[in-house]
Amino acid sequence: MGAEATNRHWRTMSVTTGIAGLAGIVLVAASQALLLAGASEPDFDAPAAEIVTFFEAQNETATEAGAFLGQLALLAIAWFVVGVWAVLRHAEGDPAWRSAAALVSGVVFVALVMTGGWQLATFRLADGVDPQLARLAFDMGNLGFANGWLALGSFLLAAGWIFLTAGSLPNWLGWLALAAALGFVVGRAFWTTAIWLIPYSLFWIWTIAVSVQLLRGRMRSAPSQAQFDRLGRGME
Repeated sequence: MGAEATNRHWRTMSVTTGIAGLAGIVLVAASQALLLAGASEPDFDAPAAEIVTFFEAQNETATEAGAFLGQLALLAIAWFVVGVWAVLRHAEGDPAWRSAAALVSGVVFVALVMTGGWQLATFRLADGVDPQLARLAFDMGNLGFANGWLALGSFLLAAGWIFLTAGSLPNWLGWLALAAALGFVVGRAFWTTAIWLIPYSLFWIWTIAVSVQLLRGRMRSAPSQAQFDRLGRGME
């Protein structure tokens, strides 16, 4: 493949990944707005009565639309994760173990959040909400989300590490990723408190920054020394 074709394919990947990252943010915001249109979400450790009141206040149509947009948001994040992996893989060179860890961790995060949602309790609102089932669905959804923080922290740890060592990627994005990664670990340890909102906000700031850099074509690093060595061996 010629250099022109390679540059064109890389540009397509870069723009698509940037769009996916920004689309994920917009879809998450729209999803949450619809899911919380009826009432504010209770704390993670709220009693069953408060959880039932929250579910009963939901608008069934808005809830279904919000849940659908939430799934689309996760798919957009999955595309973003894969595109970021391509950038990390290119920057890391061989052996590409940190970029592989980032990819797997990002996929695990998407899977954990996608399969565990408390919207299950609102699927048959017209039939009434059983308090114990409502609490179970609420707890399963929130705990799945909290467990996803560790996977997201792992993704950010691997990505931040490569950002700091690649030389041609922005160092400040590496430090921001590492700060968010540490925050997610602490947040999971105290998952019933609101401390998780700090790394969660940092993650979205990082996602916006990376997406903008990708859209501007600023995230393609120069080949690593390992890649130069491999190219040299191939020419011998």
